[in-house]
Amino acid sequence: MAKILMLGCDAIAQGAIEAGISYASSYPGTPATQILEYIAKNSNVAAEWSVNEKVAYEVAYGVSLTGRRALCSMKHVGLNVASDPFMTSAYLGVRGGLVLAVGDDPGAYSSQNEQDSRFYASFAKIPCFEPSDAQEAKDMTYLAFDISEELALPVMVRSITRLLHCYAPVSLGNINPEKEIKLEKNPDYLIAVPKNVIRLHRELNKKQEKIKQFIEKYEFNKIFPGKEKRGIIACGITYLYARELEESLPILKISAYPVDENLIKDFVTALDEVIVLEEGYPFIENIARKYSSNIRGKLSGDLPLEGELGPEPLFRIFGRIKSSDSENGVIPRPPMLCPGCPHREFYKALNEAKPIFVTGDIGCYTLGANPPLRAIDTCLCMGASISKAAGIASQGVKGVVAVIGDSTFIHSGIPALINAVYNKLNILVCILDNSAVAMTGHQPTPIIGITAKGKETKKLDLAELCKACGADSVEVVDPYDKKTTYEAIKRGLDNPGVNVIIARRACVLLAKKLKS
Repeated sequence: MAKILMLGCDAIAQGAIEAGISYASSYPGTPATQILEYIAKNSNVAAEWSVNEKVAYEVAYGVSLTGRRALCSMKHVGLNVASDPFMTSAYLGVRGGLVLAVGDDPGAYSSQNEQDSRFYASFAKIPCFEPSDAQEAKDMTYLAFDISEELALPVMVRSITRLLHCYAPVSLGNINPEKEIKLEKNPDYLIAVPKNVIRLHRELNKKQEKIKQFIEKYEFNKIFPGKEKRGIIACGITYLYARELEESLPILKISAYPVDENLIKDFVTALDEVIVLEEGYPFIENIARKYSSNIRGKLSGDLPLEGELGPEPLFRIFGRIKSSDSENGVIPRPPMLCPGCPHREFYKALNEAKPIFVTGDIGCYTLGANPPLRAIDTCLCMGASISKAAGIASQGVKGVVAVIGDSTFIHSGIPALINAVYNKLNILVCILDNSAVAMTGHQPTPIIGITAKGKETKKLDLAELCKACGADSVEVVDPYDKKTTYEAIKRGLDNPGVNVIIARRACVLLAKKLKS
C-alpha cells in the first residue's frame, strides 16, 4: 500500500474513511479541527460542522442507530459540552460503530485548560485508545469501529496536539463499503428512563471484562523487555520519548484503557525503579503506586504536573540534558490581532465608551485582553460571556458588557441571552461577527450559509435571531465606522434592559474569498 506523510489529524480521518463511515461531525477546535476538514475534502462521506459539540455527538449517535458508522471529533473542552449525551450513550449502546476522536491540549497551546480526556472514558466506562504515532492513529481508528460494534459501545481515540499537528509516514489501506441501513425500534435499550437505567448500567458493567479481553487480544498494552532493573511505563506518544533514550530499558507501552492492573503490577514489582510517562494527568501513575513505592513521575515531583511533558524532562532524569539547556532565552511572542482586524477597531470604540466591566469569550477576539487594548476583564469558556455579565449585573452593577463572537454565540450564547432577557437584566451584548470561525482556520458558520463541503445552504439572520430571543434593542454596525460604533455602544450602556450590538465585518484574511 502507498505510504505518505500525514498529520495525525489526517491519519485519524483516513482511518475512519477506510473503516467505511457514512457520516462525520465536529465543531472546530484546536487541535482536532483538521480531522473533519480532511474527511470533507478527501471523501464522499457526509461531513458536517455542527453548531456545538453536543449536537455533533447527538447527530453522530443518531447515525449509529441506523446501523451505519459515524465519527465525531472535537477538542478536549468540547467533550465537556458533549458530556451529557456521551455519558448516557454508553448505557444505551450503539448499533453502527461510533468513534469519538478527542484532541487533548497539554500545554494549553490553544485552550483554556489542560484536562485529560482519559478520565472521561473511564467515567463513561468505554474503551479509550491512545496512539503513539500517526500510523497507530490511523490503524486504531480503523479498528475502533469494529470493536465499537462488537461491544455495542462508543470508543474514544484520544490524541494530543504534538501528535495531531505533526507529520509522519502512514500506510494507506483499502476503503470498506458503507454499512446497510438497519434502523430498529427497541425501547428497552434506547430509552433512558429510570425503569431501564439500572439494568443498562448493569450490562455496561458486565462489558468491562470483555473490553479488557479485546485490549489483550490486540496487544495494545505490551511489555518490551530490557536488561536493566529500571523501567519505563509510557502512555501514547510518550513511548516515542522513551525510545529516544536508546537505552536497554524494559518498557511497558500503554495504548488502550482500561488497563489490566495485573500487567502494571507484574511490571513494577519486577523492577527496582519505574518512571511513568504520560501526557496529561497522572492517570496510570496512580495505579502503579498501588503496587510499588519506587515510582517516579508527576506525583513524585520528578516530572511536571502541568504543561506539555515532551521528552526533555525524561532526558534530565537520565542526565542527557541540564535544566539550562532548554532555557534558550527566546522572547515570548503571544498571538495578537491581525493588522486591519475589525475586532481591533471595535475594541478601540469600546474602550472609549468606558464600560465598568467587560466579560469576554472564546475566539480571536479574546486577544483583545492583551496590550495595548486590554479591553477584556475575564474569559472562562464558550458562551460564558453573557452569563457572567448577567451574574455581575444581577448584583446591581451598571455598565457591564459581554463580548462574544458570532460562532460562539450560536454555539452556546443563545440560551444565555434568553436567560438575561427572561430575568430582566441590564447588560450590553456585543456580538463580533467576522463571518467565520476564524481562529481555527476560517471554518464556515450558519450565518454565511456555506457547509463543510462548500455547498450553499440557508443563512441564519443573527439580528432577527436576537430579536426573537427578546432583546430590547438590536443594532448592526460596521466596526470600521468608529463614530457610529462608539455611539451605539454608548446607547447600549445607557439604555435599560438587554441591548445587543452586532459588529459586522468579515475577517480581513477572508474578505476577498467571501466576495468571490
